[in-house]
Amino acid sequence: MKITFHCLLLAGFFLICLESFALAQSTQSVKPGRHAKARQAALPTEGFYFLMNDYKLDHQGEVNTLNIKVSYEYNAGIADNQYPDFIPIRKDVDKFLTEYPNEMTFWEILNKQLTALLLEKYPALASVTCEIQVTPSPKYPFTRGSVVTRHRTRLANTASGKQNSQGGK
Repeated sequence: MKITFHCLLLAGFFLICLESFALAQSTQSVKPGRHAKARQAALPTEGFYFLMNDYKLDHQGEVNTLNIKVSYEYNAGIADNQYPDFIPIRKDVDKFLTEYPNEMTFWEILNKQLTALLLEKYPALASVTCEIQVTPSPKYPFTRGSVVTRHRTRLANTASGKQNSQGGK
């Protein structure tokens, strides 16, 4: 009786192992599109950033000193001739800040509008992050700041934007 019980137990264990092995083999079979996903995942995520330190801006009733970091990621699979030169982007940030019409706007609102402008103007960018650090001042004796990240909701046609792939990096 003990031997029969042990044989049945061993046979059950053997069947469970075979079923698990068969299930594992069936989930490893190649599915359509799997290689395409693997190739897509193999594309690197690329980005660039620049700093604008000790930037003076008259805003909110006083001259503020800002440290600004603008970083961005490119669209996946960007062609070599589609990388934007960061100098025009930096100039756009400077122009936006110096011409900003509402001097009393919160830094967060100013930053949201700035990131929207950059993402709209440069179709090679998949996302833009702008970090604005406002250093202590007589009016506000503490550091404060704003961080805004904006992602493109649809893939831009990067061949059709204003791009400049000449030097500057």
